Amino acid sequence: HLLQFGDLIDKIAGRSGFWYYGFYGCYCGLGGRGRPQDATDRCCFVHDCC
Repeated sequence: HLLQFGDLIDKIAGRSGFWYYGFYGCYCGLGGRGRPQDATDRCCFVHDCC
């Protein structure tokens, strides 16, 4: 699902989901823990929960 999420970001934001967000905040990329840092990180958290 992570690759599909990256493809969605590529199409919507026009930038590489992996390279731009792959290591962003606490939840964007592989794994995650703690509180989401901002709205973008919260979106990654919600995606991780589905």
